[in-house]
Amino acid sequence: MKLVFAASAGLLLALAACASRVPPPEPPVQQVEPERPKEIKVGLMLPLSGPAAGLGQDMLQAAQMALFDVGPNDVVLLPRDTGGTAEGARRVASELVGEKVEVIIGPLYSQAVQATSPIAQQAGIPVLAFSNVASVATTDTWLLGFRPEEQVARVVQFAMAHVERRPDQVERYDPSGAAQGGQPPDFGQMVDRGPVRIAALAPDDAYGATALQALRRAVIGGGGELAMTAFYPPDLADPSAVVRQVADFDRRQAALDAERRRLEAQGDEGAERALRRLETLDTLGGPPFDAILIADGGDRLRSVASLLTFYDVDPAEIRFLGTMRWQDDPRVLEEAALRSGWIAALPPATMAAFRNRYQVAFGAEPQQLAALAYDATALVVIVARDLGDRDFESLTLTNPEGFSGATGLFRLRPDGLADHGLAILEVDGAATRMIDPAPSSLVDELAARENPLMAPIPALPASSAQ
Repeated sequence: MKLVFAASAGLLLALAACASRVPPPEPPVQQVEPERPKEIKVGLMLPLSGPAAGLGQDMLQAAQMALFDVGPNDVVLLPRDTGGTAEGARRVASELVGEKVEVIIGPLYSQAVQATSPIAQQAGIPVLAFSNVASVATTDTWLLGFRPEEQVARVVQFAMAHVERRPDQVERYDPSGAAQGGQPPDFGQMVDRGPVRIAALAPDDAYGATALQALRRAVIGGGGELAMTAFYPPDLADPSAVVRQVADFDRRQAALDAERRRLEAQGDEGAERALRRLETLDTLGGPPFDAILIADGGDRLRSVASLLTFYDVDPAEIRFLGTMRWQDDPRVLEEAALRSGWIAALPPATMAAFRNRYQVAFGAEPQQLAALAYDATALVVIVARDLGDRDFESLTLTNPEGFSGATGLFRLRPDGLADHGLAILEVDGAATRMIDPAPSSLVDELAARENPLMAPIPALPASSAQ
């Protein structure tokens, strides 16, 4: 250290000796960055006109409610009407860039997100959008929407853990009595066990295709057995032929006719007893699956579920599975065929707290997607105010601990998608009851190992996240 210091001192002295001959350099110009304004401008892109104007208004009011609930903050919302179109979104996004917003919340539809994303990206502005179409996500455009993939994965994983595999075939009556003591067979007896078999029906559209892809991944990845899957027309055309095929009705009906003919030819007393039992059946043996996913909602769901029972798929023996679309129309839950069905959905308690809070504030019940606007707005405040990140860096937003808000637990992923902590609900008449709660943490073992020192992000306002 002494040698280094001595050499340095000698160099300084040599430079000083030349000072009389060489003019000193000009002092560097200090670049002073302009001080950021205290207020945080946040663009809010919503369909405030057009067919979805009612939903847009609910989302706007939910965002305003979040600002109030989260407490003192410097966020200024700049609501802008996209009209629900890509053209409107493109125009509004350019306006918001010109107004120097620091983050954009919205828009709602995937086409609008696609129009917004490149404009925001070029300006370095992160986007928290509401779409659930995974293909429009980017590393700086996050989708808070409720994706069918995560709903299907949740309900299928639960079904594979809690549904029993039914027999592959039904025992025949043994006239010798060796198998059953001369008694008619028990057609509901469990004969074979193995991986749970899951079938699916879905509309032939983008939602249905996404749901069935998610089903395949969940079943194969979870060690189940993928049974028949099929699409039906996405309009209200008659889906009977497709449902009949999936129910395997013709083969099962033919099996019943063949068994009746066999017993009639046998002609003994035991065969007569077995024939009398067959009189109450429409088919012989159950369908070749233990649970069936119906990825739809509204009138089409009601029609398909009713047709399944018509083609002898008994909901008391075959578990019907669904997504959050089952909740879109209150009449769906009243459908007798769907009683005891299971769906993946948002935690009932957190959503009830949000709806009650909204109703007190605005005198009406909000549409479900309004909760996304609440959570996105509260998230912006938490990140900027409590975490001190006004740049909304990806590392902050994608903390694996996630956030807790009106929709329950959720976290943003580096790929631009969001994970939600979903509960499993069982249809009970015109209502639902929770049979498996949402997870209490979204941190898996891998995330915990990769981020052992990362502190959890604060929860969003407790007033709507009870």
